[in-house]
Amino acid sequence: MKIISGIVNTFKHNKTKLLTGAMGLAGLGVVGYDSHYVGKLQADLYASERDAKNAIYYLNNNMYNTGMSKTEEKVRDFSYNMELGTNWKRFINTGIGYIKGFGSMLISHIVPLTLSLGAIFAPKGAAKWFAGGLGAYGLYAFMKNFFGFGTPGDPLNK
Repeated sequence: MKIISGIVNTFKHNKTKLLTGAMGLAGLGVVGYDSHYVGKLQADLYASERDAKNAIYYLNNNMYNTGMSKTEEKVRDFSYNMELGTNWKRFINTGIGYIKGFGSMLISHIVPLTLSLGAIFAPKGAAKWFAGGLGAYGLYAFMKNFFGFGTPGDPLNK
């Protein structure tokens, strides 16, 4: 019973910190979701590009044999077939692409990321300002993306 009453007392006395922390977690959730999604897309794109470049290189190496040696031809065929059959390069390139996509989206969302972290980890007084800034940024993003305010085709700017 002491544990439950301790948790309830914490929430009773720290409603502001609880609310700002919840806003910060919601902001981090949005940023994390977007970053993960772009990371997955970039992972596949980067790995596919690298696979295509490797396949072109080994295909050219295989097709343009300058000599008449049957041994060289077999070595080049083996090299080409081995390149097409490997999965470890795609695995590594997928990881590199995911990190690039995830990181680029975190940088793209630096304002809500900073405001969310501030709302969670700042002291009580500063956390209110960070949460207010996060709310204002969310309202701005909603108005811009849903209603189209501030975009070049905005009917109010004519």
